[in-house]
Amino acid sequence: MQYAYPAIFTEEAVKERGTVYTVEFPDLPGCITEGESIPSAIEMAREALAGCISAMQERREDIPDATPLGSVRHDTGFVSLVDLDMLEYKRKTANKAVKRTVSLPQWLDAMAQDIGINFSQTLQRALKEELHIAQ
Repeated sequence: MQYAYPAIFTEEAVKERGTVYTVEFPDLPGCITEGESIPSAIEMAREALAGCISAMQERREDIPDATPLGSVRHDTGFVSLVDLDMLEYKRKTANKAVKRTVSLPQWLDAMAQDIGINFSQTLQRALKEELHIAQ
């Protein structure tokens, strides 16, 4: 799933660190991060956005629609869209193997074992095909 949310970037002078860019997403309260440069802030914003959306998905909460970029009001800083490819994020971060119990006819199991089919690889390939996920 692709997402793009407006984010407010605010430049702040921090005594110990110099300039810091704080990033917040008006559509996702509490989704805030920072970076020490604009490229770093954008990278951190993408990570924060992914974490917030991932947590919402795990809690089965509705993901809010993004406010149109021109409708975001702010007092300081600038507004920019931050995009996220959630499928790519999950591919990179959620690769922990999970066990699933599956049922299949005994004759099919025997045939597959006779020729040495790897059940895990076969199931993964079939699920990706069914979900239209490119290898």
